[in-house]
Amino acid sequence: MERVTAGVLAAVMAVGMTGCANSGMSGTTTDLTGQYGTKEEGQTEGTGANGQTGQAEDTGTEDTAMEEKDLGAIREAFEYSYTQFSLNLLRESRKQVQNGEDAKNTMVCPLSVMMALEMARTGADGDTKQQMGAVLYPGMSAEDGSMVLGRICKSLPDAEGARFHMSDSVWVKTADDVFVPDENFLDTVKTAYDAEVFGAPFDETTCRDINRLVEQETDGMITEILDQIPELAVMYLVNAVAFDAEWETPYDESQIQDATFYAEDGSGQEVSMMYDTTYRYLTMEHAKGFCRAYKEGYDFVALLPEEGLSLSKWLEELDGETFHETIRQENDTMIETGLPQFTGETDLELKDTLTALGMPLAFDEEQADFSKMGYCPDGRNISISRVLHKTHIDVDGLGTKAGAATVVEMCKETAMVEQPERIILDRPFLYAIVEKDTGIPVFIGTVESF
Repeated sequence: MERVTAGVLAAVMAVGMTGCANSGMSGTTTDLTGQYGTKEEGQTEGTGANGQTGQAEDTGTEDTAMEEKDLGAIREAFEYSYTQFSLNLLRESRKQVQNGEDAKNTMVCPLSVMMALEMARTGADGDTKQQMGAVLYPGMSAEDGSMVLGRICKSLPDAEGARFHMSDSVWVKTADDVFVPDENFLDTVKTAYDAEVFGAPFDETTCRDINRLVEQETDGMITEILDQIPELAVMYLVNAVAFDAEWETPYDESQIQDATFYAEDGSGQEVSMMYDTTYRYLTMEHAKGFCRAYKEGYDFVALLPEEGLSLSKWLEELDGETFHETIRQENDTMIETGLPQFTGETDLELKDTLTALGMPLAFDEEQADFSKMGYCPDGRNISISRVLHKTHIDVDGLGTKAGAATVVEMCKETAMVEQPERIILDRPFLYAIVEKDTGIPVFIGTVESF
């Protein structure tokens, strides 16, 4: 039997803020948003997390559930769990990027991928939903994780000098009556994610409209996330995030000097190194690093493995709890730092990565269970066919601009020292952009070559 699954989630973190998300849409796309999310508070099913602005209030059911538990302990468990997911995603994605070739830089946006897949998990059931929850929330209850994710996303800092914005949309194929979306699913994503809902024919105009939306939400950082729409695609779920932050203390021109970055094969590459002195020293077994603050709410974190230890070996042994505790327990020690200016892009298809992490059922044409998302009148099953993820980052003397897009495509079946410590990032290192209050990495990546 021929099968296909169609549903796409595009999660984007990037530069700048945008105005009307659906401006410039073609005449073939219809805004259906007003038809959903009209249930009275407390009636909507599901526990999806949502974006920064215009989100639904917490339901009484959620508040009651959280009151019955130790919220502090659950939040701490989520911070460890989220960081572990971030490292798992980076490790597996890095393997795909490297693919036995010379060292390449890798960056992923765990929040983007998590939000995209969490929307898909809302429409999943049975073992498919269980596997997705175990991958997204390692070591904790997926229901608890989803509730905390929603609360944290609502409170992520968004201020002058550190802009953050997140939005969601659902695209449903309206041509040929090949798919009937579940009304409760659309109500849930509208209420819980404040998602816009669009009906479209899923032709070339729809592909352009989705790409235009992503480009608008990323202020041009991601210009094309979707290459084409397969004939059997029936739904796309799109999550977009924007991030643009200035350093609390920008680098002066005199602090930026030519230097050499040494790849793991010993080859030298010329870079522009930004030098500074700070008191935010990080240390852990086999690595050391530093934090550097943005104007509001976020830190840039860099960790450098000890001399003689490859980034690959160190990263393979690093766990979420150790990483999280390290960045939460910085030492007030004066250090001299060197951070190279860099620009990076990563383009991934995450199906194999997510399968390796433990959620193969979501991609299985016959066994995937997304019955809460809708159904095909011809009886064919739906499953995830592709998870596309693109990221872009610019780090310079003024600050950081970063963008990411994730598309989940679902188709029908077919210490004190006398001399300052020096941490000069002139060889491969791990970096992350973390939210100060929780310490969770919004972006995480490696710099290995220029």
